[in-house]
Amino acid sequence: MPKKKIETQIVICGRGGQGVLFLTRLLDEVALFRGNNVISSETHGMAMRGGSVVSYIKIGDFNSPLIRAGRADILIALSESEVSLNRHLLKEETRQIYCNAPDHRPGFIDATAIARDLGSVVVTNLVLLGFACGHPAFPFEFTVVEEVLKQISPSRVLKINQMALTEGNKRSINGGL
Repeated sequence: MPKKKIETQIVICGRGGQGVLFLTRLLDEVALFRGNNVISSETHGMAMRGGSVVSYIKIGDFNSPLIRAGRADILIALSESEVSLNRHLLKEETRQIYCNAPDHRPGFIDATAIARDLGSVVVTNLVLLGFACGHPAFPFEFTVVEEVLKQISPSRVLKINQMALTEGNKRSINGGL
């Protein structure tokens, strides 16, 4: 795949057990697949299921994995309560907040309900990522994320993972943003 220069900083946040670390790994692998440099770090509360988990991903020529306040381009929140805790990390002019919440604000989608309808709330994270991929300013195309998902998903869950990613993407294309 030809290298597409990307320089972006992404914060993924949620509660323990929601799939923050899987999304981090997936986006790291997508960046590498595209030929980009990537560094990432997971912080906070990983030792306890249900505690706050935050991952930082820097794609481009960066030297440190942590994201300082006011520097992130994208916030992906698997829990609405985590938005207020991490919003300070976003650039003031950013418009890229993707949140799992049952309301209809721009960038928000009830990914849990969609995942439940698919038969597994475990894939809420992939519904939200599919939704984010539909945003024109999101750094990765849906097809590239889908390809890398095929490569890293365990075969026993590949089908449901693909369905979740696709369903989330359909929601963004159909006026979710």
